[in-house]
Amino acid sequence: MKILKFKVQMKVILMIITTIIAVFLIRLLLIGGLVKLLSFDSQRTEVYKDTDITHYQWYIGKNAKKEYADKWGMDESIFPESITDNMNGLDYKMVYYNPWDAQYLSYLVVEYDDKSYEEEIQRLEQYDSKEYKGYFGTRGFRDKYRLLAIEVDPDHGLIYALGEENNQIIYVELIFCNYFYDIDYQDEIDIQYLPIGFDATPDNEYRQKRLNR
Repeated sequence: MKILKFKVQMKVILMIITTIIAVFLIRLLLIGGLVKLLSFDSQRTEVYKDTDITHYQWYIGKNAKKEYADKWGMDESIFPESITDNMNGLDYKMVYYNPWDAQYLSYLVVEYDDKSYEEEIQRLEQYDSKEYKGYFGTRGFRDKYRLLAIEVDPDHGLIYALGEENNQIIYVELIFCNYFYDIDYQDEIDIQYLPIGFDATPDNEYRQKRLNR
């Protein structure tokens, strides 16, 4: 009887051990598969780009399409609400990437007539601009530009307007998640438009400090 009882106990112990090992292996496989799935999905997500200025309102302002209507709660009112007849659009680009967290990069270069230029300068200078130096490594802007207005989110990026000669204004938005871009943003915009010192690469110093705060 003792031998039989011992055998039964051993079988129970072996079943418990086997169950624990099986659960562990299944979880390991599921986690590995999930990681591979996430990696695959991220790799197959394409960066969407649009340089057609006639599509401007698809991405900016109150009439923007759903996925562009709320860019991490950032205020885009520095950008013009729409492209109007008094604006000569010299350059435009919108970049969107959303593997897990949406990221946006846009710039618009406009030449105005004298009257419209002064009116736009006045509108932008009335904007409640934020202190921006130090965020994402930003130290300032190139001497040839005059900073007219800037919006800053310490987690998600910058939106700003720069005045240039010949009645030109450059509007830029750099919006991302977790303090960095997944895209090669430097390939998508003239680096002259970027703030001096701006760094939104995955290993940027600003991100490291924020994560360790």
